[in-house]
Amino acid sequence: MTRKVVLVFILLLASCTQLQPASKEAVQAQQFRTGTEGINAVFLQNLPPSRVFDTEPLSATLELENKGTARVGGPGDAVYLSGFDPSIITGIPTTGIRMPDIQPRDQFTPVGGKDTASFNARIASLKNKGIDKYPARLQATICYNYRTTASANVCIDPNPFSATIQQKVCTPASVGLGSQGAPIAISTVEVDPALGKTRFRIRIQNSGRGEVFKPAALNKCSPYSEGPRFDEIDFVKVLKVSIQNRNLRCNPLVEQHLRLTGGTGTLFCEFDGLTGTATYISPLVIELEYGYRTTLMQSVDIIPGT
Repeated sequence: MTRKVVLVFILLLASCTQLQPASKEAVQAQQFRTGTEGINAVFLQNLPPSRVFDTEPLSATLELENKGTARVGGPGDAVYLSGFDPSIITGIPTTGIRMPDIQPRDQFTPVGGKDTASFNARIASLKNKGIDKYPARLQATICYNYRTTASANVCIDPNPFSATIQQKVCTPASVGLGSQGAPIAISTVEVDPALGKTRFRIRIQNSGRGEVFKPAALNKCSPYSEGPRFDEIDFVKVLKVSIQNRNLRCNPLVEQHLRLTGGTGTLFCEFDGLTGTATYISPLVIELEYGYRTTLMQSVDIIPGT
């Protein structure tokens, strides 16, 4: 075998043993913590119809899809229907319908689960009330507690001003996180090293299309209730900010809650007690909990039947 033939054979062998591109399923498994939605709700087609006679029952069904990475269906998670005259449309429970347990997305399930919530109502006679048409505007209110979980690999430098000639494995820098498969997103983590400690500025924002409030105020989310108070709206509960299973000191917190102003907030945390000069990369883990509310509308014209 000539030298030229041997070289060609080696090149062919190398090309055959190259790593294959990751499958679509593998990429989805790695990137499941993306997106800015929790529960997405839509009215099913013709439920309710755009027009209905007062001699017919009125049915409304919402399809609920968990597009995020946290489970729902716990106590207080509910769907409400309102926005109509209760003397014309009756039989809708003001307590709402408990939201079913809906599977979230995870590394093995790139698409979250779906379920439905149905309302069945009766309509009073419009003719007896002297009404020719009643243009109802049905409002569905979706209330649930949700969680955001994020981790960022950050560089820890116990002595950033060291004169040692030892090569460092990393340099502290800001980390962009984007979204985590939840309406409340941890967008960036800014890293500020100092002697014996590392400070973090964690940017949090409401990236969804709804309202956020303290998780304990979930029972006030109903349109039939008084609603969350001023000191309960635009708050998220900080469950954890940790490195190496050690919880960090963070502020400004009010009883473990961070206020969002204009939909955004900044958490200042500190990892102290660091010694030595060796740098290393460590995961910063952040977990948030909050109540969330979204609404959607559906118009229905009710007319007298024969």
